[in-house]
Amino acid sequence: MITSKIVEIGPNAIVENDPLVILFGPEATSNLKDVAVIQKFDEPHPEFKLKRGSQIKIREHSYTVSFCGKLVNANLQGVGHATLCFEPIPDTPLESAVYLSPEKFPGFAVGDKLTYIF
Repeated sequence: MITSKIVEIGPNAIVENDPLVILFGPEATSNLKDVAVIQKFDEPHPEFKLKRGSQIKIREHSYTVSFCGKLVNANLQGVGHATLCFEPIPDTPLESAVYLSPEKFPGFAVGDKLTYIF
């Protein structure tokens, strides 16, 4: 289990009717911070092992990973990056994305806790 806390939300990170959010760590560039939700892990560079069936909790909302792209674990471990998608898996899913079920966008706020359960 790995936990992080949202420390910043870019002004263009949450777009109405767009069921995804881009996560990055605090070392993201200012351009990325503009469109990203910034998470800070409790431990530096934790080892990620997300896969189909893993869980991600956002505050009190619990989601099941329905697809985990092959770049996700390395990106999360290196720079805290993943795209969380709250929509059905498309024919060609993003390799840097995690598709979650239920497909309901939870909303995000500074101070929210994210928990990754493998």
